[in-house]
Amino acid sequence: MARKPARGRGALLRLVGAGVMLIVMADTTATTLAVGLMQYGGAETDLPLSDLLWLTSAAFVPVAALLATAGRMADLFGRRRMLVIGLVVFILGGFATLTLPDWPMVLAARAVQGAGAAAMIPASLAVLLGELPENQRRGAIALWSSASGIGCLLMQAGGGWLASEFGWRSLFAPVVVVGMLLLLAATWLPPGLPDGARNAARRPDMIGAVLLAAAIGAMVLAISKATSWGAVCGYLAAGALVLLALSLLRARRHRVPAVDLTLWRRPGFAWGWLATWGFGVLSYGLLALQPLYLLHLGFPMLEVALWLTPTSVAVAVTAWLGGKVVRKLGPYGLIYVGATACGGSCVVALAQSGPTLWGLAASVGVGVGVGALAPGTSMATTLAAQPHQYASAVGAAVMSRMVGGAVGVATVSVVIGNPFMAGPMGGLASALAVCVAVSVLVGSLALIKMLRMPHATGEVMVLVPRRLLLDLRTQLATVAAEADALLPAQPGSAVPAHAVPPQAVPPQAVSPQTGRGQAHVMRPGPQPRGGTRLARTPEGLSSWQ
Repeated sequence: MARKPARGRGALLRLVGAGVMLIVMADTTATTLAVGLMQYGGAETDLPLSDLLWLTSAAFVPVAALLATAGRMADLFGRRRMLVIGLVVFILGGFATLTLPDWPMVLAARAVQGAGAAAMIPASLAVLLGELPENQRRGAIALWSSASGIGCLLMQAGGGWLASEFGWRSLFAPVVVVGMLLLLAATWLPPGLPDGARNAARRPDMIGAVLLAAAIGAMVLAISKATSWGAVCGYLAAGALVLLALSLLRARRHRVPAVDLTLWRRPGFAWGWLATWGFGVLSYGLLALQPLYLLHLGFPMLEVALWLTPTSVAVAVTAWLGGKVVRKLGPYGLIYVGATACGGSCVVALAQSGPTLWGLAASVGVGVGVGALAPGTSMATTLAAQPHQYASAVGAAVMSRMVGGAVGVATVSVVIGNPFMAGPMGGLASALAVCVAVSVLVGSLALIKMLRMPHATGEVMVLVPRRLLLDLRTQLATVAAEADALLPAQPGSAVPAHAVPPQAVPPQAVSPQTGRGQAHVMRPGPQPRGGTRLARTPEGLSSWQ
């Protein structure tokens, strides 16, 4: 168990861990605003929407592809080291995005930035959890999750003004500045090297790591471009499955595999991974749907950001509160509440024909749902792992969310273009109906998990079986001591010390020189403070009070 860090060190750990998620989500929000501004806001560009969306895909694909591998490398080589590397790469990519003039070079810079984000996301939470004691880890995950809502909120609040005054590239400037400050703070963090990692001198399976990254990247790219690339995406998906199979095959044979297969044998991890995937489908689908809907209605960029602000506030506040109530509800209870809030809010939004107060309430409800799902899914996956697997668990969980996000964005895009509901807003209504269906699936998954494993609903119920087992062990040891006390004594024989529970040995039966039990063995009675009890002596059985 990790020792409690000094107050200043604990605050620095939380600041850096939460700061990483803040700039990652701010960068994602900046990309969404930039695409909308160039498409609808009158920015000086003649690129079609299919090319503009590459601004998102160029960073999204490397993040999803490298997360699992980066998490595994952080567990093997040190979490602070991977965090610093990720911050450096992320800052360089952001600076290039601000300065490079050509569109292909901007996309390359975004890919570099995505690779940096993949390296620092799992390391940021893993170094935080690895240094904090167990009773503070749920709160740390809640803070880490709420920081994403804060990053989104800050970018939405100031992004409209930045873009209108300095252009769409200026949206990425705050991320670079904050990233430089976090890099300076990260140099003061503890190494975050788990027990035994210094002895892992064997080289990890780098070929398996490359195969895994290529498989996930190809799969995400195939999903993201399914509407525009046609049959090519089918070939990409098939190739991704082959690469994934080869990576898993190497993981079964290599001594230091790129995929920690023991993580998937941990109780509850696979359930949490599936719930996280559903959360990615839902949250990214709604994230893509909201600004496109408002821009389609003719709202200027500044007003769009203002309409989205309540959602971000609700995400940040609910994620922070989730760390307070998770001890009562459990991670899957939190997931169930979040899925219900998202689904109900989408139903309310379906009944609206435009921006109204009810629509604003639905937007806040979506924020509450996403804010509950974020810490719930993070706890369900991360805390199912062993401490030396934290970075691997975070990488696998966030990768699952990103893959689900690619599915969500692609599904929303397809449904809006090919609606199955009639009316002037048929595309929007169809996309909202899909979000309702996903909410029902995620909520059902959490409910099934709670019904199958009741201890998943809260921490107190996890401790009860353990206490009963400890009591049972004590009772068995007492029975063994009673049986041994009633056996005929052999001259010069002694009772083995391990057969006598501590409460069954009177003070005079313990040698002060050796600390071991001698020949006097108490037979416990039904009342610990009274009654006549039998003891065996070298002369036979006798009684003592």
